[in-house]
Amino acid sequence: MITALGFGLMFLIVTLILLRRISPLVAFVTLPVIASALAGFGLGEIGKFITEGLKAVAPTATLFIFAILYFGVMRERGLFAPLVNFLLRSTGGRPLAVAVVTVAVTAVTHLDGIGAATFLLVIPALLPLYLRLGMKREMLLCLVVLSAGVMNMVPWGGTTARASAVTGIDASLLWISLIPVQAVGLALVMALAVFLGLRAQRSFHGHGVVAGHEAAQTAEPGDESPQLSPMSWRYWANLALTLVILVCLFTGAFPLFACFMVGLGVALVLNYPSLAEQNQAVLRHASDAMQMALVMLAAGILLGVLSGAGMSDGMAHWMINVLPEGSANWLHVIIGAFGVPLGMLFSPDAYYFALLPVIRDVAVAAGVDPASVANAMLIGENTGFGISPVVPSVYLAIGLAGVELYKHIRYTALWAWGISLVMLAAAVLFGVVTI
Repeated sequence: MITALGFGLMFLIVTLILLRRISPLVAFVTLPVIASALAGFGLGEIGKFITEGLKAVAPTATLFIFAILYFGVMRERGLFAPLVNFLLRSTGGRPLAVAVVTVAVTAVTHLDGIGAATFLLVIPALLPLYLRLGMKREMLLCLVVLSAGVMNMVPWGGTTARASAVTGIDASLLWISLIPVQAVGLALVMALAVFLGLRAQRSFHGHGVVAGHEAAQTAEPGDESPQLSPMSWRYWANLALTLVILVCLFTGAFPLFACFMVGLGVALVLNYPSLAEQNQAVLRHASDAMQMALVMLAAGILLGVLSGAGMSDGMAHWMINVLPEGSANWLHVIIGAFGVPLGMLFSPDAYYFALLPVIRDVAVAAGVDPASVANAMLIGENTGFGISPVVPSVYLAIGLAGVELYKHIRYTALWAWGISLVMLAAAVLFGVVTI
């Protein structure tokens, strides 16, 4: 019963969100509680599930709130204006060049393997450029999350570390074998960028009206704070503050959420001398910050119930049992091929710590190398992690880009799945995944 409720819960949530029948906030808060109650758990047990889930997402939710407020202040004070102008000049204002630059910048930025940091760095910097050229927000988000997904297999990333812990294979060895597959993935994402960029360029003749309309829609109501000139000392102080935060992000010297909590405090004092101005600046961006933070905290309820009620474990074992006899040699390839949709059902912890051990045991018993099992499952899940409703950093990305979850999934899901399938085929061809 637990297994059936787990599948039913996840399919219902994804379907209702995509069909816009219910908001993610309502879905994550109500449906998991109903499902766990139907499974026979008492209020005390459900409360423990929720508490554990909230503990898992609280740092990310805190990061989101303060990062949105911080970048909101920096954006309205014109921190990114010189960068946008430079990119406009270097790309000639061509959507094709902008799309290609998006992939290149994201791939380099995500070498640290931290999705939240990559989204925080890339999306606020490139979004004004996309809006100015009348390019879709969904396109920016799609290229960023797919580029990050391909790069996410670095050994210091969370997913490879999880796979290493389960299989006992050194994370660096797993990554080295996957480098050729990553190269294929980046080439595919770059090809997608060219395709989307050319499509955007064909409609470029009307970009002035579109961009102007978009910019008007995203203007902050009541924003009376003028942008700073690069000649202003406050501009350089803002830049120095942001660089300090970025150093903390890359070095891990300070927790991510703490970086932006302290950074916001300094930024408010630096840019707004009076208390009234500081309060108004926070209010101007509070709506954006809180809207997605609430969804992120609500997602903690879903994650807590899936794990605490045993739904994740039940779904993993059921999938193994329904596979036809004699498929053990192909099991890891089958699961890897469905890595993108499975990543939308399982959180990364559930995928690697609940599903991977079962797949490993079955495949290894049939003579398959455990490294092949880990590689196959890494390829699919990583490529699609940026569209999963159970990955907290996804809500950070869509909040920064100003895109609703259902629009993001509709725009990106098929591209992510297609790229993952080609990467998996390449892995089999290269001998990275054996049968």
